[in-house]
Amino acid sequence: MNKSNLKILAGTTIALIAVLLALQFGNGDSSLNDGLLLQDLRDRINGVTTLTITRAGDEGATVIHRTADNWVIASRDNYPVDIAKIRQLLLQIADAKMVEQKTSDPDLYSQLGVQDPAIEGSKGTRLQVSGPDVSYDVIVGNVAQPGYRYVRKFEDSRSWLIDKDPGIPGSPAEWLVKDIIDIKSAAVRSVTIRHPDGEEIRISKDSADAPEFAVVNIPDGRELSYATVANGIGGALNALTLDDVRKGVAIEAEAVSTTFDTLAGDHVVVLTRKEDGESWITLTASSGDDADGNTASINERVQGWQFRIADYKANQLTRRWEDILKAETE
Repeated sequence: MNKSNLKILAGTTIALIAVLLALQFGNGDSSLNDGLLLQDLRDRINGVTTLTITRAGDEGATVIHRTADNWVIASRDNYPVDIAKIRQLLLQIADAKMVEQKTSDPDLYSQLGVQDPAIEGSKGTRLQVSGPDVSYDVIVGNVAQPGYRYVRKFEDSRSWLIDKDPGIPGSPAEWLVKDIIDIKSAAVRSVTIRHPDGEEIRISKDSADAPEFAVVNIPDGRELSYATVANGIGGALNALTLDDVRKGVAIEAEAVSTTFDTLAGDHVVVLTRKEDGESWITLTASSGDDADGNTASINERVQGWQFRIADYKANQLTRRWEDILKAETE
């Protein structure tokens, strides 16, 4: 092969490589240089101060913002959110790489879930990540396969398959820090449940090693439905978590008062009230002279807030005699 043919072959090879690169990466689109969906977000992640999440049909956008010492959610009166969820979402979207370009046809966006949430019936979730020097705006669409998702930059007609699945909680309440209080039944000395109509149940035990709580004031002639029925009441504050939260409102009227006294001397009062079929509680903690000092941290976390809790927990906090005694025989 002579030098002329070699030059022609080399030129053809270079041209073919150029065509392949053009097909793979587009025409000079710098956003694809390293394949990242959101250029530089990794480097700017500490500058993010606000997340705004918008879905079709929601009453408004979910706005989460950073304060001096926490992340909070505006629609829940600035209650703290789970920072781990913030971190996971930001890292997933910052590290997401574009695997394959998909449709640019707006008529086909709905198939991938990347329609603007402003369109009725859209399945897309608009995620705006912002800060003083940070601004990113994407629509997160359907899950394509485990670990992959369809997305589209809000101002870009092109949609993409990315190699990450940035999980975005489906409702504002799912962002919240869930833990309310955690008092193990072994730490509880006694519990008193008082209903507004005067019905009262008292349970107690002498030590942490006691196998079960004794019901102190069983009505004459009645029996417990089973020996350990009171243990559920004693453990009602064990890993108590919230389903939702709001600023505290007065619920004393028609509320059931449940008082927990611990072996260490702590005193926790829980007020429980049903509202539209949901169980809402408030808590207050205080300490005796021999207490372990735990109540300050409890009050700091719960003061001024009202929590919606799971019904099975609320049921233990509001037990009546008919719930724990055998049926009367004629």
